[in-house]
Amino acid sequence: MEFHDILHGLMRFSDENLTSLLADLIDSPEIHRLRNMRQMNFDVPLIQELGRSRRLPHSIGVTFLAVELAHKSNLNLNDTKALLAAALLHDAAIPPYGHLVESELKYITPDFNHEENLAKIIRGTLGNENTFQHIVKNKELKLTPILQKHGVDIEAVINIVCPKKGTTSPVSADIDIDNIDNVHRMAAMLGWDGAKENIKAIRNSMRLKGLSGIIFTKEAIEPLNRWLEFRERIYTMIIAHPECIPYNALQTDLVRLAVEHDIITPTDWYMTEPEFEDKLRHEPSTETLGWQLISGCEYQLVDYVWIKNFSTTKKLKNKDISDHMSNNIPEFTKNSGYFIWNEKGLVSRRIKATLDDNKTVHIGKNSTSCMIALVKKSSEKIRLTKAQSTKWRQEAIKNFIQLFETDIFNFDFPETYTGSFYSKTDELQLEYK
Repeated sequence: MEFHDILHGLMRFSDENLTSLLADLIDSPEIHRLRNMRQMNFDVPLIQELGRSRRLPHSIGVTFLAVELAHKSNLNLNDTKALLAAALLHDAAIPPYGHLVESELKYITPDFNHEENLAKIIRGTLGNENTFQHIVKNKELKLTPILQKHGVDIEAVINIVCPKKGTTSPVSADIDIDNIDNVHRMAAMLGWDGAKENIKAIRNSMRLKGLSGIIFTKEAIEPLNRWLEFRERIYTMIIAHPECIPYNALQTDLVRLAVEHDIITPTDWYMTEPEFEDKLRHEPSTETLGWQLISGCEYQLVDYVWIKNFSTTKKLKNKDISDHMSNNIPEFTKNSGYFIWNEKGLVSRRIKATLDDNKTVHIGKNSTSCMIALVKKSSEKIRLTKAQSTKWRQEAIKNFIQLFETDIFNFDFPETYTGSFYSKTDELQLEYK
């Protein structure tokens, strides 16, 4: 089997012990669904190509890395089959709009998670043990009989995709083939120099530690640092670029309305993104916003404070922070609201890489940040005066301090955005604290 890929070029699967299994899995409804699921949630002109990327090419790319590693590491056939299946299936239970929908469904059903749904699909117990439930219309689930036909250990597949607490796998760890492919794939689609060469350098410098993770040679340290740099630049842009925030805010509002009005629920999470967006355009509660996905986003960024590098024991959800800001900050403009993105270890993360001489190295830093953005939810143009902007920023920072119970942090504003999470704005703090 062959695939032509934007990141890896020609991916050839030639092992006859695996190609039949791979072909059957790719032809299953569960995997076909990934053809209609975006790798990134939203479609922004600034980063147009990322909005075109689908989860299936990424899943096949991860599978390519998995099989390459298995052969290089002399993994036995049974474990290789389980690793292949896990690599291909790791995203099979992602809801439309990915973690954005999942986080909102967790708000009403705390135990909802795509890992458990995937385990149910693989075991054939999704929907009250009804193995004939459809997640793609008129197509019965096939994963369970396919895995059984090829003698694949179903529980081994689940353990690779969703390792037990305190354990890791090549597909799920601080550094894994899922994230290695994902970050480099996004960098390649953005046209960034060195993405394809960097992932080749990592591929040449890693092998499996059984099914418990990946071991690297010392030559991997430099390209792993480069991988983390790509990750930091990508997520900094997605979260904080002034052109991305209106689209983030529009989609957040759409998803919250969809969950609130049962357009998507914890029991019908499996619809594809085209199906989900069609429902958004035809339900009265989301129709107006839903059409903006096609006609153009009318939301506008008014101002933001991106608070970074803080420490707190508080675990707050985005909606809780947004509600607090709306209720406690005076209205600066009509028909406006808040977009919040509170993250830890997403933009940048500290990873531990195990080297082939049994030594370990730590690379990167763990990020903490909270984007607090004031957004105008109409096409009517608005711009705050300098005095209004200063006042709003002071209020946003004051309420952040109250919520998170910390007063040690850095921050950026739209005019100080550089594309790097690590820009220095310490000198601004005296004015706004």
